[in-house]
Amino acid sequence: MVRGCDRIVPVDVYVPGCPPTAEALLYGILQLQDKIRRTNTIART
Repeated sequence: MVRGCDRIVPVDVYVPGCPPTAEALLYGILQLQDKIRRTNTIART
């Protein structure tokens, strides 16, 4: 996993691999969905 782009643009989820496996991409998408759900729940209350 190469880091560094997070110094230039905001990064919500890191997906390991070069190239990342399908499982790693799916895990990253699920993590992002969870983060969006938590953010929307906080904003609505």
